[in-house]
Amino acid sequence: MVEKFVTFEGGEGCGKSTQIKLLSKSLKKIGENHILTREPGGTKISEKIRNLLVKEKNQKLFPETELLLIYAARHEHLKQIIMPNLKKKKIVICDRFFYSTYSYQIIANNLEERKLKFLHKNFADNIFPDITILIDIDPKIGISRSLSRKNLENRFELKSKNFHNVVRKTYLKLSQNNSDIFKINGNNTRQAIHKKIVDHLNNRKVSQKTLPYSV
Repeated sequence: MVEKFVTFEGGEGCGKSTQIKLLSKSLKKIGENHILTREPGGTKISEKIRNLLVKEKNQKLFPETELLLIYAARHEHLKQIIMPNLKKKKIVICDRFFYSTYSYQIIANNLEERKLKFLHKNFADNIFPDITILIDIDPKIGISRSLSRKNLENRFELKSKNFHNVVRKTYLKLSQNNSDIFKINGNNTRQAIHKKIVDHLNNRKVSQKTLPYSV
């Protein structure tokens, strides 16, 4: 089976956006039909919800409210973008998906897992990525990188050190228990990380053609 739904995960400032762009260049080189999208976001409505979730001024959202907003955005995203493109046999590359929600909204916020299971079953059709690329990095390094960009989407960067350590530990535990999650050391060079991603996707036969490197 050709695997088409690829997601990127990791803490703040881990380099996901850079690696997604490099992967897109590789796919373009072989003429592979694909789309890039993100969560929360991906549609007009979902992007509006994103603004509520990631801006510093909304720091005091209740954890349950945050979770519900993410699933409102995800429901729209799946129905309008992800599923239609997968049905067209396009590769869908998404910046964050279910494992971000589990790590950030459930474990780090100490919410019951049953709430996530209910929402994902009823509002996301229990859809999971075929392959997840996890870029692991020390939260201190990642947050420093992210805040240096003066990005207005800094609500999560401003959370406590303990919050981000819990997120990282959760990601690492997920990668140990799920063969579909491929963990990469985010301290490696941009080129080295890209090559590891391309090699992994070639081994998983994401495309019928061999993916080239873009750096």
